[in-house]
Amino acid sequence: MVEFVLTSVVIFAVMVAWLYVQDLYRRFAQRHPELGPFRAEGGCGGSCSCQQGSCSTPPPNQPGPVISVDLMTPAGDPIRLRSDRQ
Repeated sequence: MVEFVLTSVVIFAVMVAWLYVQDLYRRFAQRHPELGPFRAEGGCGGSCSCQQGSCSTPPPNQPGPVISVDLMTPAGDPIRLRSDRQ
């Protein structure tokens, strides 16, 4: 029983310590806006900040943007360059 209680206390302490680290990071980001905005964890799958209006990376299982460039050769022939990021 002592082992169970001790394990529970350690897990709780680690979780509280992680909340403290996040708070420190948030305050550091507020004091140093030149380093970029605060990026909170969570949201849409972990590493993007959808709750602030836009995602810097596409969510998993969705293709990225299709990039297409049309060029002309000196002879007047069209060339199309296309990139499918997935």
